[in-house]
Amino acid sequence: MDLLQGRAEAPALEHACSLIGHEVSSFVAKSKAELATICRFLSTIDSDQDKYGRVQVPLCIHMAAHGNEDGLGFGPDMVSWDAMVDFLKPLCGMPQYNGNVVVVVSACGAPQQKLTSHLRQAARRDPNFQPPAYLFTTAEDEPTFEGALVSWIVFYYHLPRIPLNNKSEVKTILKQVKAAGAVALKYHRWDKTEKQYRHYVPAS
Repeated sequence: MDLLQGRAEAPALEHACSLIGHEVSSFVAKSKAELATICRFLSTIDSDQDKYGRVQVPLCIHMAAHGNEDGLGFGPDMVSWDAMVDFLKPLCGMPQYNGNVVVVVSACGAPQQKLTSHLRQAARRDPNFQPPAYLFTTAEDEPTFEGALVSWIVFYYHLPRIPLNNKSEVKTILKQVKAAGAVALKYHRWDKTEKQYRHYVPAS
């Protein structure tokens, strides 16, 4: 119904990010089978094919979906946070890509996500598993479509201007998003030393 009524986040965000200067492509996963296919396809990206010869360019996987504290919906299928790790696994260890992987979840219930807990467990079980450097979500349980869209546009406008390994500058971006007056955002940053995610949301 969202697609029919023009409330799909992907087309609007794709257009805005292209204007900002990002290289963008969008996919519609209408089932968990299609989600698996898309993740496997994205995992074949190769840094050597960058026409500008850039290195360490982040790969952002932005998932806009209906969801709740138990997982995300793709068409008729509900994918639990635990199962989502299996779908993301091809992206968590790409020797041919030298940039960080960043996952963004824009959905109701995202602040209560359990994905980071399951990613942490997977990393502790498998030394070759490389969790996403960051997981970004909205900080509100039920963000409005318009509010979330504005926040993500501000977020993606500032993102190329800072190094992801500088957590202070990443925090500044989230503060700038909050200052825009739309929906606040939250990050979960992977700590390679402690092998766990550290979270941050701007103060009210």
